[in-house]
Amino acid sequence: MKLSKMIMIAMAAGALAMGSSSLACDSCGCKAKKASPTKEAPAKAAAPMKATIGKKAPDFELVDIDGKKHKLSDYAGKIVVLEWYNPDCPYSGKSSGQSVHKRGTVKRTHDGVSKADSDVVYMLVNSTSNAPKDAIVKRSKESRDEWKLKSPILVDYGGAVGKMYGARTTPHMYVINGDGVLIYEGAFTDNRRGGDDETNYVVGAVMAADKGEKCEPASTRPWGCGVKYPR
Repeated sequence: MKLSKMIMIAMAAGALAMGSSSLACDSCGCKAKKASPTKEAPAKAAAPMKATIGKKAPDFELVDIDGKKHKLSDYAGKIVVLEWYNPDCPYSGKSSGQSVHKRGTVKRTHDGVSKADSDVVYMLVNSTSNAPKDAIVKRSKESRDEWKLKSPILVDYGGAVGKMYGARTTPHMYVINGDGVLIYEGAFTDNRRGGDDETNYVVGAVMAADKGEKCEPASTRPWGCGVKYPR
């Protein structure tokens, strides 16, 4: 047999074997697996910023109880004081001898920070979310009239800003310097019962920011009622 004829017979036998294998595979229901295209992993969402002492304070935008928008970055160049507030907390707003608004701590704080040469912006933030939003706004307006509050009350319903700043109590205080850096977080004073001999950490932080000095202490343990975040 010639070599060329032998090659042709071998090729035909190989083709027949491949065809038989294919038929057998089809008859058993198996299919040849095709390589699936490589899929790109979904991009991870950026983690929300967290307030950190010595770092730029996270920007936010909230609407106050009168419908006015307040964006932190709009107060660039000014010292900003944030007070987490709940009108029904005995340490924060409720008609009680413990309330920082009734016992004069807030007034003494305002009087103290007014001595700064820099502009100081003081805002209350209400993250209470354990009741309908309309009820929260209504109660905040009532407390403003009751206490004759001059500072805007920002509504953080749902608590997104409160959680971003790590606000745990009412009150929980934050001081941001003119460069937008968080320099203090914690309690109003070293005495939750109040008194003329109390050390006012907020006034100290504002005066440090005003003079361009380091704030000490930069963090203290806040006291008061727990912030009523949504369950």
